[in-house]
Amino acid sequence: MAPPRIRLPVLRADRPPGPPRLVPLAAILVWAPLPLASNRPWSTALLLLLLFALAAWSAMRGDRPPPTRAGACAFTLAGIAVTWALVQAAPGLGTALPHWQDLAALTGRPPWGALSLTPVSTVEGTLRLIGYGTAAWLGAAVLGPPAARLGLMRVLAAGTAGLAIYALADLLSGSHRIGWIDKWIYQDVATATFVNRNAWCVYAGLGAAAALVAAGAAVTRQRRRLWQAAAALTLVAALLSESRWGLVSVAAGLGTLALLRPGRPPWRALAAGGTALLAAPLGLAALGWDRLLARLDPVLVLGDLRWDLYRVTLEAIAAAPWTGHGLGSYPVLYHHIRDAALAEALVLEAHSVPLELLAELGIPAALALMGAYVVLVAAAVRRARRHGDPVARLAAAAGVMAGLHGLLDFSMQTPALAVTVLVLLGAGATPSTPPGPARSPAPAAPAPPPGP
Repeated sequence: MAPPRIRLPVLRADRPPGPPRLVPLAAILVWAPLPLASNRPWSTALLLLLLFALAAWSAMRGDRPPPTRAGACAFTLAGIAVTWALVQAAPGLGTALPHWQDLAALTGRPPWGALSLTPVSTVEGTLRLIGYGTAAWLGAAVLGPPAARLGLMRVLAAGTAGLAIYALADLLSGSHRIGWIDKWIYQDVATATFVNRNAWCVYAGLGAAAALVAAGAAVTRQRRRLWQAAAALTLVAALLSESRWGLVSVAAGLGTLALLRPGRPPWRALAAGGTALLAAPLGLAALGWDRLLARLDPVLVLGDLRWDLYRVTLEAIAAAPWTGHGLGSYPVLYHHIRDAALAEALVLEAHSVPLELLAELGIPAALALMGAYVVLVAAAVRRARRHGDPVARLAAAAGVMAGLHGLLDFSMQTPALAVTVLVLLGAGATPSTPPGPARSPAPAAPAPPPGP
């Protein structure tokens, strides 16, 4: 008599759709800062392509962010800005503008005649905006489960700590390289794989905030101390960037993180952090590293070139307040607006994200785009206060760091930083989903009756 055949139960995974997409999303965020912060045409294009591909895959697998008022409002406002940017690049709407008239007279051919000074750059800038919006969508759609949120925070904290080790090793060894490339600027400060020290300072502050949140979620004392050490190391690398406004922005973001912590505000910790910030330049000077203290000289601050940049950028805004000069057109616009005070200066950014957006997009569309960012930050703050959501706290802190720094610089125009911040804001502005039920066995088929 043959023994009865027994069919083992098949495990059915009733798991939420988010975590499987966490690994590629985390890989994209780890990759983004490596190729010069993805701030070169090829690396920016690759980063956007990876985001679009992951979003398409996630949508096909059924990932959807839960509907929220903040998400709908931010999507609408950002959509207004993107639509207007495409209108700026369309032909025929600006044929009466002097530069198109001059081009027609020179070539004898009808010009493209867009509202934008540089229609191709406007299309490229629009693709960037869509990519950044996709990053926020991925954060909301993929990072719903608490395990996915905590996992991403740990990945960001560990990745940034690794970059901080590289930045300190490069600075202290005197090699002054980014990978195999010799630095051509900021050789004597910490920048990790970033070209611009200010963008690195803000990115390092974001990583330090992630490490502090990971320390708060640690279940053992050893792990808590490990994450705290990672945060301290990353902050040292941020300090050695010697970015004045970057360090102020990082301090404001860390203060936001502390104030949004559940329970009573940690006033002692805030006072200690403020004291450390004020004492840091003096401490570096005592160690023979007095450049940061020298850069705080009021004469140097007031004589900074950016104040002339702001003046001429305001004049450019007044020249086309409603239509703007075209998204992404500032490098060309600058040559039209600079005066004798800027005759020897070659710049590609206005060193103020709001002013540059106002000049490029015009006041209505720029306010819509900035409003979308503010809505996401406000939603993250609200969730952090009401629910103590760690990712919402981190997102609010990151939004404050990057937003505040953008007032006087252009770190949010660095793709690696912008994508990371917007992934966090998308997640922080969205309610977390409860963990899915555990795997449950499917009913086993009955065993056949024994033979005769």
